Amino acid sequence: MNTDFIDHYLKEHLSEKRRAHIEGVRETAIELAGRYGADTEKAETAALYHDMFKERDLDDLIDSLGISTYYKGKRNLAHSKVAAAVMEQKLGFTDRDLLNAVSYHTTGRPGMSKLEKIIFLADAMEPGREYPEVDELRRLTREDLDEACLFSLKRTIAFVRERGIDLDSDTADAAAYYEKLVKEKDMDSKSLALEAGKILDEKKGHDIMAIDISVKSSFADYLILASGNSIRQTGALADAVEDRFAELGHFPKGMEGKKESGWILQDYGDVIVNVLTDEMRERYNIESVWGDCELLDLGV
Repeated sequence: MNTDFIDHYLKEHLSEKRRAHIEGVRETAIELAGRYGADTEKAETAALYHDMFKERDLDDLIDSLGISTYYKGKRNLAHSKVAAAVMEQKLGFTDRDLLNAVSYHTTGRPGMSKLEKIIFLADAMEPGREYPEVDELRRLTREDLDEACLFSLKRTIAFVRERGIDLDSDTADAAAYYEKLVKEKDMDSKSLALEAGKILDEKKGHDIMAIDISVKSSFADYLILASGNSIRQTGALADAVEDRFAELGHFPKGMEGKKESGWILQDYGDVIVNVLTDEMRERYNIESVWGDCELLDLGV
């Protein structure tokens, strides 16, 4: 990525303190993008541009760029909208996800993309940020982007209300959205096991079993077994579970086996998912090890 323009712009138009903040957001965004599998170049770009208009009067640009007059006199909110509009209208950026990441980095919004969440959080927790709750925000961000977003949004709402400032509707709507999302994601291990069985059945896996191994096991509560008719199908079944669990905010702590091996193990902590070809299932007969354990009724 060529950063000559933005590097020169920031040097010419922003204070040293603001540039240090932007560099902190840049480093944090790149690290988070790598951690969560987002595009690191887009994360860096959004970070470099996000505060480019933070230190100037914006009312004239709000008019010329066709931005709502609601933002006049509200630099803390307006700078993100102006930056995104300039990027699109003057600099030729067309990537909507990138533009949204810049536009909503201050307020957040319901249904933010992974990139948007990364920039929103990087702005709030970069190394230069110092406030009582920042270490907790950093901890949450390492574990779950949605929970971290909710934490940051609640903090913003409390801050705004304490000072009698009008709360932006995007922030209020985002907090309600992530409150609901986090509650839905907070599934216990049994619910996750049942969800895995449901997904595997929907994707045409067979001989699906969910075994309660908590009495005998020190490493997990539930073991899920499912068979596929071919190596290709076992890969598709494993992908389906991984995608659904990611939507729920659960990511594998470990993976074993390869898609071409006919046996894939996904370790979600309290839930272990094994997807095997019929041949591998018969060869290893895993369920026999847990033969005296209770089976969950998957309803499939």
